[in-house]
Amino acid sequence: MKIYLISLLGAAVLAAAVGVLTPEGGAGRYVRLLASLAVLCVIAAPLPRAFAGLRDLPDRLSENAGEEPFEARSQTALDDASRAYFAQALRANIAQKFSLKQEEITCAVRWDETGAHPSKITLILSGSARFRDPHELEQYVADLLGCPCDTAIA
Repeated sequence: MKIYLISLLGAAVLAAAVGVLTPEGGAGRYVRLLASLAVLCVIAAPLPRAFAGLRDLPDRLSENAGEEPFEARSQTALDDASRAYFAQALRANIAQKFSLKQEEITCAVRWDETGAHPSKITLILSGSARFRDPHELEQYVADLLGCPCDTAIA
């Protein structure tokens, strides 16, 4: 909008300067007409975009009408929060069991198709946790959750 107003102001000032500098009658009349048409073009520049927006309005309204109902969105949000809580609880459990700092462990959880059970856990170790035996951590998580576990060093 700011650029549009600056363009409009610039075209108006230019048209005014042309009007003052051109002589009366003859060719001056046509030069002033062209300057006025230039200002009119700047004024009308946003109209095609506005018409395109009006043409697309029914599509945008129908997209919003097909939005997921609140219950489904809230269930998705709860599922996401539960998964984040699960990863945090697993991280705390591992840190406590192996006397590590929680900040040094990140748990990446891949869920099965139903989203009810973890299908694979990846532990990302940083700091002093990098020097811990990764096989010991992997075995503990695999026994605890019954799914494969990998480790990675950050």
